[in-house]
Amino acid sequence: MNKFNFLKKRKPSGDSLQQQELAKRYFDELQLKNQQPVDGAEPFDQDKVFSRINLALNEIEQRKNNIGKKLAVACSLLVIVGLAAISYQYRTQILDKVDPVAVKTLTAANGQMVSYTLADGTKLWLNGGSKLIYPERFRGAKREITLEGEAFFDVAHKSDQPFIIHTGHIQTQVLGTSFNVKAYPEDAFVQVDVVTGKVGVLSTPKTAAKQQAVLLTPRQELRVNKSTLALVKQENVDVQLSSGWKDGELVFKQAALKDVLSSLRRRFNVEINADPNLAGCSISANFTNVSFSHIMEIISKLVKGNATPEGKGYHLRGKGC
Repeated sequence: MNKFNFLKKRKPSGDSLQQQELAKRYFDELQLKNQQPVDGAEPFDQDKVFSRINLALNEIEQRKNNIGKKLAVACSLLVIVGLAAISYQYRTQILDKVDPVAVKTLTAANGQMVSYTLADGTKLWLNGGSKLIYPERFRGAKREITLEGEAFFDVAHKSDQPFIIHTGHIQTQVLGTSFNVKAYPEDAFVQVDVVTGKVGVLSTPKTAAKQQAVLLTPRQELRVNKSTLALVKQENVDVQLSSGWKDGELVFKQAALKDVLSSLRRRFNVEINADPNLAGCSISANFTNVSFSHIMEIISKLVKGNATPEGKGYHLRGKGC
């Protein structure tokens, strides 16, 4: 009896009508209707078998079409989900391209003190000789600004959007607190004093391997060497000494003469130089609401010398302390 191997010989085709035509042609070639049945077997019904084969072919084709449609829908969904994920991940960068946020600069010249409120409600006071670079509005997961000089911050609390101040290789990060940051370009140190809340001081990513984050709480002070990133942390400091300038105070306690003269230059916009032999002198005084001329008289007595006009400023000479 002949075996029906035509399905194996059939070439794949995307058209079910062509497949049915191939099956019909194969049946005709075999001439199965002319075959005599084996004893006890039913006569071969070619039309019945052919109908079953065509039905099977149609089911296969329909299954392929359904799978193709499902694959197309799945691929489309994957593309949509992928694009949505990419758009979400880079949403801030995309927004910065289509709707950039303006970057502004706030400056306080020597002899000035500027107060300002940022878009998030953070209040700040900028000391003389300082500059602040900040966005017109904050966008993204962080609130970032750059400070050159000295400023006091009263940061609006936002637990999901930390406030970060960049000062060279050092960054100060908070969620909401008040503190003072001193980072003048000519200073060897960045100094942070905390009044309320908690403040984290850490290195920027380029130097993260050298320095870990340091957490500060009220009445703590941290000085970071700009060159070596060495730390000096102090407890129970008088934060009013470092932040009182925003209220018009001018108080020094065992402050190096060089630092005192720098503070006076920024407050009164007057250049003051001193002889090298006075470098070891330290000053303790309250110059709040005291005129510049009177301040110079007091300092001259403390260093056992005198201050004489020189150009647009003064030169301090004396025997030393």
